[in-house]
Parts: sequence; structure tokens; C-alpha cells
Amino acid sequence: MLNTISVTAATQNCHEANGCIEGVKSHSRTVVPLNKVSSVERASETLFRAFAKSTANDYLLKKFSRIPLNENVSRTRFNAMIYYYTSWFHDLGGEVVEANDYDAVGIWSLPGRHLPATLSEDPKFNKTFFEDLDKRKYEVIPPGMGYYYLFMVGKDPSQPKVRGSVKTMLNHYKERADKDNCAIVLEAISEHARSVYEYFGFKVYLTFKYGESEVNTQGVLDLNGEGFTGYLMLYHKDAQNVFRNC
Repeated sequence: MLNTISVTAATQNCHEANGCIEGVKSHSRTVVPLNKVSSVERASETLFRAFAKSTANDYLLKKFSRIPLNENVSRTRFNAMIYYYTSWFHDLGGEVVEANDYDAVGIWSLPGRHLPATLSEDPKFNKTFFEDLDKRKYEVIPPGMGYYYLFMVGKDPSQPKVRGSVKTMLNHYKERADKDNCAIVLEAISEHARSVYEYFGFKVYLTFKYGESEVNTQGVLDLNGEGFTGYLMLYHKDAQNVFRNC
């Protein structure tokens, strides 16, 4: 469904290394703890701040919530949608985790326990964001291999001096995927997101457009607009030998 990232310092050099969750150990002079959230409210508030200026995320939230693009939506209502999805994953078996006292929050689903897609009312969008991405995903991942899915991750922009939070999260799930011989799947919805994930070893397996002939690159309604560019990105510890049709 929705998979995005909003971080401002994830690619900066820092000394913080992997955090801990469910017995996974860190090996670093400075430990950045990774925990399952104890407060969905606090987790949601981090994501509110992280995506407050993301017009691509706003577009997707409208699509998933079946709200016309020309309908005025307040930031409060966008936040309510984020709160809903955070709660949905938390309630139905996903993992909502935080690092550095809610400096970063991530929403994940686990191998064999993925939540159903929330289709929009737009067949063209559904084909692009669900059918085409699923088809390509299963072309690449070998039959029988499970995968972790990153629905959303956000870094609190009000704490620019706090570093290592997103690094902790991504490295933790990479370690789990390596141990389980699983892949990790996500969709980056911006160039910045793509570059961050590439830094952490993810590769692009499909580039796609969404919002064409609906909005421009800033999310403003435009029947001639080029919309946004997204990237289906995957990770596996031995991708060059395991993934197919690359």
C-alpha cells in the first residue's frame, strides 16, 4: 500500500549503530534502542511532523481514503488518516517501532502476515500502485521466499541533531531479513527517499509514475501535470544471485 520515507539526516555520517528489539543485539559504542511502540499516539505524532510537507504523501492519502483530489483537506484530517493507518498496522499484527525516543517511527508488515491493500476508486491508480508493482515484485522475488514490507518510516524534523534513528531501524530489519533469508520490499515516493534507501543497500526494480494528468510535481491540480515518480525497491543480502528477471 503506502510506502514512503521522510528523513532529513539519514545519510549523514554518525556513530550510532543498530538498536535492539526482541533480543537483537547491537555492537556499537553508542546504542540507539529500537522498540515496539508503547504509544500509537506518540508514534503518529512523529509521522505527522515527518510528512507535514510531503505533497506526494498527501496525494496518496487522498487516493487510499477515496477523497476527491479537488476536495480541501486540512492538515488535521491528513493527520487523522496517518493515525488510522498506524493504528491499523498496530492492531492487526504489523510492527510499529520507534528509535531514539520516537525520533523515528517505522511501520512494517512481516513475512506471511501482510495486511490487505486498500484500493482506491481509481482503476488507473490501482493498476499502477498495486497490480503493476505486485507483478514486478513477484517477478523478482523467487517463489516461496518471504519478505518484510516497509509501509512508512518518518524522522522527526524538529530534532535535526538527533542522528542514527533511521539507520538503526533499517539495519535492524536488514539483519532480520538476512537471518530469515527474506527480502525487504518498499516503494520510495520521491527522489530523496530513493537516494536514502540506495544508501542502505536497496535497489530499484521498477520506476513508475503516479498522479499523471491529475497533479503537477508539487501536487497542485493540473490536467496536464506530470505527477510524481516512484520506485519499487527491494533488498536481499544476495540479491545479484537470488533475485530473478533483474
